[in-house]
Amino acid sequence: MSTPTSASGGTPKADIDTLKADMKALREDLATLLKDTGSLASHQAKAAAARAKEMAGDAGEKAVEFRDAVGDKVREHPFAAIGIALAAGFVLASLSNRR
Repeated sequence: MSTPTSASGGTPKADIDTLKADMKALREDLATLLKDTGSLASHQAKAAAARAKEMAGDAGEKAVEFRDAVGDKVREHPFAAIGIALAAGFVLASLSNRR
């Protein structure tokens, strides 16, 4: 009586051992892939946060410049500023009454 062989030509025990080794290698590869992916995602999130912080700082600076420019124009032309404010209020009121 001879030892049974599998389709690959080896014994079933050898095939199982090979399969176990392959599964272990696959698990290690997946763990490495997940670690690398998490590392990359973390790096990209930090870079995006830095860009967002920079953009927020720039927007804040622009808002201050705009506020100062509007303040200067109002001081230079107070009656025009009042007229513009009244006109804007009238437009907004008429739009809200159209519902």
